[in-house]
Amino acid sequence: MTEGTVTKTGNSYALRVPKRYIDENYLKIGDKVNIEDPLAKQQEALLALINYGKKHGPIKSIPDPVAWQRKQRSWSDPWEEIKRDTTRQ
Repeated sequence: MTEGTVTKTGNSYALRVPKRYIDENYLKIGDKVNIEDPLAKQQEALLALINYGKKHGPIKSIPDPVAWQRKQRSWSDPWEEIKRDTTRQ
C-alpha cells in the first residue's frame, strides 16, 4: 500500500505520493488517475452480507452458531486465521 499526503495549494487540494509510486505506474505531470472510493469495498461486503441473510434467513435459524462459524473457516487453527488476516499490519 502506498501512503499519500493531502496538502492545500491555493484554492485546491493536492495528493502527494512518493516518487516511486509515480515511477512504478509510469505517471507524468498532467495524467489523470482514478481514485477508489474508500467505502466501496465496505459497501460491497455489507450488500453481500444482506443478500446472504435474505437467502439463508435470520441468524436465529442456525441451530448451532458456533459450529456454523467453525465450518466457515478454511483452517482450524485460530492463530493461522490471524496470521493470514491481511488487514492486520
